[in-house]
Amino acid sequence: MSNRLSPWSPAAAAAALLACAQAQAQEEPEHVNAFELTPFVGFMGGGEFEDPVDDSDRDLDEDTSFGLIANAAVDAWRHYELVYAQQGTTLDGATPTDMDVQYLQIGGIVSNPDSRYVIPYFGLTVGAARLSPDEPGLDDETKLSFSVAGGVRVPITDHFGVRLDLRAFVTLLESDGDLFCVSSSGLTCRIRAKSDTLLQYSAALGVTVGF
Repeated sequence: MSNRLSPWSPAAAAAALLACAQAQAQEEPEHVNAFELTPFVGFMGGGEFEDPVDDSDRDLDEDTSFGLIANAAVDAWRHYELVYAQQGTTLDGATPTDMDVQYLQIGGIVSNPDSRYVIPYFGLTVGAARLSPDEPGLDDETKLSFSVAGGVRVPITDHFGVRLDLRAFVTLLESDGDLFCVSSSGLTCRIRAKSDTLLQYSAALGVTVGF
C-alpha cells in the first residue's frame, strides 16, 4: 500500500474550503437597506442681506444646525432623499434680529458603486427655504431653494453607520425688494436682499439607521 498523501489531504481540503469561502464572499451581494434615517448636527454659515436705509451689510451669523435626512434606496448606489435642516441664528445690523432658517427639500444622491467601506456620494435636492425673523412687524418668507451636496457614508454594520455631509443651499430672492416687512405695520423695513440668491453652506455629521 502506498504511503503517499492523497491530493485530498487535510491541508489541501482546508485550502479548497478557504478558496470556496472567498469565492462565495465575492459573489454575495452588498446589503442594501430599503430605508435609512440620518439625524445630524452640524455647522451652517453664509447668508448676506443689507440695510436699505444706509446700505450697510446685514449678515447671518455662523451657528449650529441640525436636521434629518430620510433615504429610500433605488439600488446599492442610488437613493432618493428628503432633507430637513434648521439653523437658529442672528441677523447682524444696527438692531440685531434673531432668525430661524429652515430647509425642506427632496432629491437624490448617487454613490461610487465600487466602494463598500467609505462610500463617497454626490447629491442634488430642490424644495423650499423658510426664513423666520423674531421681531415685531416682520413676517416669515418662504422661497424656492435647492442644494448641492457631497460627502461620505461609512457603514459600520448592515443597519448602522455614520455620514459626513457637506452642502451648499441656494435660495432664490428678489434683489430689488424688501423682505419680511408687513405692509400694514407702518415701520421702515431694514432688511433687503443683497442679490438674487441667498447662499448658505453647511457641514454636518450624522448617525444612520437602516431598515
